Amino acid sequence: MWTSQKAYLPLAFHTELGFKKVITSLCTPPTTGPHQVAMVLALGLIIQDIMCVVEIEPDQCPPGLPEWVASSALTVQDVEALLEMVPVLTRLNER
Repeated sequence: MWTSQKAYLPLAFHTELGFKKVITSLCTPPTTGPHQVAMVLALGLIIQDIMCVVEIEPDQCPPGLPEWVASSALTVQDVEALLEMVPVLTRLNER
């Protein structure tokens, strides 16, 4: 179930360990429709957060953007690694 009302992911995600935990969790395919929806929503937020970092100038934090997002070490390569996991999401539809 999706319960977050936040516009950005928490600080814990924007660490090397946090990102690795997400990648590891994506190795397990969702087993229900609601779980699949939650995973897709999480992927969208992950991509949004990382692309915010990519698109802003160094040492600038636009209004409303949490500092931990602006200073995140995650990169486009991390988005690419994440997108390699997308086939896990399509397996539910093939059943």
